[in-house]
Amino acid sequence: MKLTRDWVPIILAVGLCTALNTIVFAILYDAIQNPESAGISENATQILTGWGGGVIGILGAVFGYKAGQDSGTRREDADSHGGN
Repeated sequence: MKLTRDWVPIILAVGLCTALNTIVFAILYDAIQNPESAGISENATQILTGWGGGVIGILGAVFGYKAGQDSGTRREDADSHGGN
């Protein structure tokens, strides 16, 4: 097993958090500086929601696969030893 492969989801998660925090900070800064036209459009909200959901889904799949791989006994092993 390669150790560098285990760092990929961590790097992606840190990048995701950094990107979303930057976007939120920019929106808050804009709201403080110019309250009359603050916020983002409905289209931008939908794009950000889709992007964030997609990245979180990929990270969930990677972490879920890793957790399942490291869970210990597999179904084939239990069946071959008389387990149900």
